[in-house]
Amino acid sequence: MKKISLVAITMLIAGTLFAAPKKAATPVEPITVTFSESTRWGTDATMADGVYGEDGSVTYTAMYRYGGGGYTFNINGKNGINLKDYSSCEIEFDYKTGSWEKPEVMPKFGIKYFGPGASFYNGGQAIDWIDAETPSGTISKTIDLTGKSGKAIRIGVLANSWQWAGNGDGGNKGDDTVIITVKKITFLP
Repeated sequence: MKKISLVAITMLIAGTLFAAPKKAATPVEPITVTFSESTRWGTDATMADGVYGEDGSVTYTAMYRYGGGGYTFNINGKNGINLKDYSSCEIEFDYKTGSWEKPEVMPKFGIKYFGPGASFYNGGQAIDWIDAETPSGTISKTIDLTGKSGKAIRIGVLANSWQWAGNGDGGNKGDDTVIITVKKITFLP
């Protein structure tokens, strides 16, 4: 059996005792999406311009035509987030049907995020679908992000007329609308 020198043992113990500490991971902070013209990324199938409230909300009218639509906003500036770092997304918005009094089918909403390389028309991924139960109301929901991963750079609340059949005639001629006021979208670690 080979003898280990006292110097080698001393160096081994010293290296163990005085090893550089591991760098702690940077804690992930909650991210609240800011609604403004400067953070707006895209819109489609909406009427007129959105109205930004002093309370930080945004109101827009989404149209039934072209498959529905809405507004999308940058998350965390233009850097976005990695969904795996977040446990949930809190969302709150008001809605009311705009151009018809008694819809045959209540509006449906897609809460969609967009990653790198996505356009407003291609590449959006739903984190949730929400069915309205009445012609107007408030949706306040915590969406579980367990199992979600990937880069999310933008997010929006979109009226989804693909599932909103029965109102108007669809395609390019449906003029039914839903007025949406998004109050909050917050990602929680």
